[in-house]
Amino acid sequence: MFKFNSYFPRVFYKLNRIQYGRKLVLHGWPFIFRFPKAHLAIGENCVLNSGFFSNLLGLYQRTIIIARGNACIQIGDHVGISGATIYAWKDIQIGNDCVVGANVKIFDTDFHPVDAAQRLKGNRDAVKTASVKIGNNVFIGTNAIILKGTELGDDCTVGAGSVVSGKFPPGVTIAGNPARVIETKDTKERSMRSL
Repeated sequence: MFKFNSYFPRVFYKLNRIQYGRKLVLHGWPFIFRFPKAHLAIGENCVLNSGFFSNLLGLYQRTIIIARGNACIQIGDHVGISGATIYAWKDIQIGNDCVVGANVKIFDTDFHPVDAAQRLKGNRDAVKTASVKIGNNVFIGTNAIILKGTELGDDCTVGAGSVVSGKFPPGVTIAGNPARVIETKDTKERSMRSL
């Protein structure tokens, strides 16, 4: 893996008032942008993979993190992100010790009105948004999509390619389209005891 040693991205982040903690590691050059009234903070010891060789699962793009309007994006400590898009119009919170797999998408908005008539009118006020909250120690598998209003409790696992919407308790494994609980903490413990 190649570490992007240039200080230019960090200078840009400072000028754009993006907060980031100590030991931020950039592999490649992620695109991170905060609109003037938005808030964007990345915790300590985070790794952002954006180069082809930084994650050999096949990144489609570099990591993109955008806080638009009055939105808030808060990313905790010890978080790894690989070629993901995190785009907030309202609020996206990611806890500590999370892994956001290759090409994951996390959105708190529909981007456009779902109603066709409102879309034709260009009515931006009809765009629905809802906060996304991801707990601590959550693993999100490659190519998963996390939609507006999703809440993932601590220690959740999201299967690769899942489309996630809704609220999920701590310690569950969810997968599918739409994603549903396929394993709970209790069933995990029982299956480990039977080995």
